[in-house]
Amino acid sequence: MMRFTRLDHFEIIQQLRSDYLHTLLAPMDGMWESVIIAEATFWEIQDQERHAGHFCLDSSNNLLRFYLIKEYQAQAQEIFQKIVSTYELQYAITSTIEPLYFALCLDFQKSITPQSYLFRDHKYIKATDDLFAQPFRKAEKSEFNALVSFYQENAEGPGEWIEPFLHERLDREELFVGFSQHTLIATGECIPSQRQPPYADLGMVVAQPYRGRGLGRSVLLHLKEYCYEVGWKPICSCTVNNHASKKAIERAGFFSEQRMVKVTFSRE
Repeated sequence: MMRFTRLDHFEIIQQLRSDYLHTLLAPMDGMWESVIIAEATFWEIQDQERHAGHFCLDSSNNLLRFYLIKEYQAQAQEIFQKIVSTYELQYAITSTIEPLYFALCLDFQKSITPQSYLFRDHKYIKATDDLFAQPFRKAEKSEFNALVSFYQENAEGPGEWIEPFLHERLDREELFVGFSQHTLIATGECIPSQRQPPYADLGMVVAQPYRGRGLGRSVLLHLKEYCYEVGWKPICSCTVNNHASKKAIERAGFFSEQRMVKVTFSRE
């Protein structure tokens, strides 16, 4: 008889997370894996004390992940339906890089809404410094306060994440800056994946008065050059409604063939 048991053992959860990434068709978005999944609760699927798989939920009881070992995949629909029913799940977040999980969400969905594009690098384009008065370079720790102000003014969403995020990026030398004279006009993030080497997630923030001038593309091209130099494979993502970011990413030689979606389950 199938039963579900919450997992609390840190090492077991970390091993499940790492093993799961090897089953995907493409690398998972780094922010999703390192923030959303890291804060989720993990549940083991057991068949009479035997490990059959796992799933995880966020604090709003949204399904974020579902996995079965090979011996139980023939029962996937039945097990998945039982989880949705047992926990009265209304929503799931899944992606096209998770074949079984994505397919099962299709089986039980009432609606599906695209959430974000997952991009891979597919074309080399040489970076230039034409848009920056000074060379695009790594940020320095002494610039922390200026960077906090810059992100508060120009990054999306609530700002609680900004200071710890910037501390970590500066400590790991993963943050880059571009200036016009003495004005900070753009930043770039190049975050190597701890679980999915040799991939590195790229991000950018452009000052609002300077948007629409190609700075986002330029930042990404510089970050790609850096990845090539150190042996990383650049990837990135953006939400489906961020048309400016999508355009900049595509013009920097990235292509999206994968999506993340939000699924609403039928209540029948």
